[in-house]
Amino acid sequence: SGPSPPTMAPTVQVSAISIQPEGPCPIDAELKLAIDYAIDGPLTNARWELRYIADHAHKRHVIDLGKTDVSPLAAGEHNFTRSVSDFGVSGLKKSVVMNVGLFLAVLFDGDEEVIQVSMVTQVMEKDGTIMRLVLNPLE
Repeated sequence: SGPSPPTMAPTVQVSAISIQPEGPCPIDAELKLAIDYAIDGPLTNARWELRYIADHAHKRHVIDLGKTDVSPLAAGEHNFTRSVSDFGVSGLKKSVVMNVGLFLAVLFDGDEEVIQVSMVTQVMEKDGTIMRLVLNPLE
């Protein structure tokens, strides 16, 4: 008997995403994220990771915004909520931050990426304050 076939990873269906505050806000304002999703099979070592990617010309800055503890997830409906105190961009040059970035929420099972939710983030300056606008991919 040869190698066993790879098991299919469960499929994730995202039904709702909430990003607070809505609309433009200072880049260092707290962000509250909620994702409603369903999986059609169990995940043994599930964890969410949050990242912000600031792309600048020839360099990509990936900022780790934290992750959840690993825990099993049963098949069915789930809700992921997380607050991010800021985007961790205070140490970056303004020229790097003032671009379109990507706010990512990635669900892993062990080392396997199950789903990546990508939220385009527009960064602009208004009256001397750097503002961000996180776009909801479902809207």
